[in-house]
Amino acid sequence: MAQVLIIEDEVLLAKSLCRSLGTRGHDCMTVTTAEDGLRLLEKTPVDIVLLDLQLPGMSGLEAIEHIRRIDPDIVVIMATAYGTMASVVEAMRAGASDFLRKPLDTEEVAIAIERAVANAKLRQTVSYYHNREAGRIDEDKLISNSPRIKAVASVLKKVASMELARSSDYPPMLILGETGTGKDLIARIIHYNSKFARQQFIEVNCSTLPRGLEEAELFGYEKGAFTGAIKSKRGLFEAASGGTIFLNEIGELALEAQVKLLTIMERRSLRRVGGLKDIAIDVRIIAATNRDLKDKDQFRADLYHRLNHLTIEVPPLRDRHEDILELSELFLSQSCVKFNIERNLGEEARRAILEYSWPGNVRELRQLIERAAILSRNCEMTADDLHLPLFTKERKSDGDFNISMDLASETMNLESIEREIIVAVLKYCGGNVSEAARKLKIGREALRYRINKYSISREIRIIG
Repeated sequence: MAQVLIIEDEVLLAKSLCRSLGTRGHDCMTVTTAEDGLRLLEKTPVDIVLLDLQLPGMSGLEAIEHIRRIDPDIVVIMATAYGTMASVVEAMRAGASDFLRKPLDTEEVAIAIERAVANAKLRQTVSYYHNREAGRIDEDKLISNSPRIKAVASVLKKVASMELARSSDYPPMLILGETGTGKDLIARIIHYNSKFARQQFIEVNCSTLPRGLEEAELFGYEKGAFTGAIKSKRGLFEAASGGTIFLNEIGELALEAQVKLLTIMERRSLRRVGGLKDIAIDVRIIAATNRDLKDKDQFRADLYHRLNHLTIEVPPLRDRHEDILELSELFLSQSCVKFNIERNLGEEARRAILEYSWPGNVRELRQLIERAAILSRNCEMTADDLHLPLFTKERKSDGDFNISMDLASETMNLESIEREIIVAVLKYCGGNVSEAARKLKIGREALRYRINKYSISREIRIIG
């Protein structure tokens, strides 16, 4: 299970511990001096060192410093018969993870070793997920050839250069942009290019929080706070303490939670649901939305002004014409690696990509390229492989349309006119429901209701 080195000048004790740990599956080695132990560590990988504080020659405390230099991931457990509180504190400061008093009990040592193994696995797991998350920034790098995205990159560079003492010292940030433009990528770039990159980055989609339980999820709750609260639980803000919390779709957050969020931003502390005391938190807040919060009836103006301290507006893909082909090549290369295939974009496919309006933005481009890479029969992908909507050319018009009405007709009614308007706007928006809803100044779900009501999806391919 673990490679253990015992540095102990009592030979019989060391051998006894070695036998006991061996029966539990650990691989043990023993030496009698710190000097011999350090020489062994230089050439042999070890997971855990059980180190006596009092040794002939170099002491255990001195040895810890050398062990940390050889491999900072080695877990050191200190043991001594002369332990005082001062020596315990000193050992912990030097880098020991645990402290055992002699005479050593083999069962106690075994438990300490297994606890160290479990903690090491937990650190490796956390490190793995952190590195994987950070690696996504390299994979989904910010391609910035177009002027508008260059302006975004410039702001990100300035934000990254800020060196503040705590996460909560950073001003809140608001990221604006249509659905699919990559607001979550911008938030990750901000976090992983800061001095707190190794701390937690927690993303919360506010539109998916359970209605009525938003405060409990975000801010935690105490036992008995409500039916089903059988024990206390930390909220997502506490979990993100020391790092960053990213509140995506902030415009969907319930009003009650907005009030509490505003209080947290002002006081840097929170009170759990059903709690009686304030809990200090140190967290950087980044929010994002695809809506105009100033015109949203259900969003507090004071919270908007508090969030709007630093704002980044991510342009839609149709305004990043210089980036489209490079993004396409990036997504295609990722798809080829992911599915172990060989594909490249033919000239016809490139022209089709540049001519399309991309109402679903970068997300739509990524999904379409991946789908085309999987389904394409040839190495060189064509425009037909992309299956772009046939109504792309309609989008390229100036947007004008006429509605003819025969006022004498018995079939003319408000619903028929409404249907014709919705069809025209959807065609102009490339079938993108979110974009069409914004143009029509109605809610997305309200538009979807009318699309189903008038069976519009039979004649137009609906996106989003």
